Amino acid sequence: MWGDIAIAFLLAFITAFVITPYTIKYAINIGAVDTPKEDRRINKKPTPRLRWNCCYSRFLTFNALFSNRHEH
Repeated sequence: MWGDIAIAFLLAFITAFVITPYTIKYAINIGAVDTPKEDRRINKKPTPRLRWNCCYSRFLTFNALFSNRHEH
């Protein structure tokens, strides 16, 4: 059981690690970038706003591996 969880975690991590640079480039290409216009902002340089894509792909990878594990 723990081996399956470790494999699923590693695959989800690798998926997010590989997809993150492409998501950043895609966000810049379509203009989904948060540009700080005020001094009160935490980010001082433009930041991509499509970070949810990586989290969602990681969730889908983990879910695909464990969706049929506990059916009776």
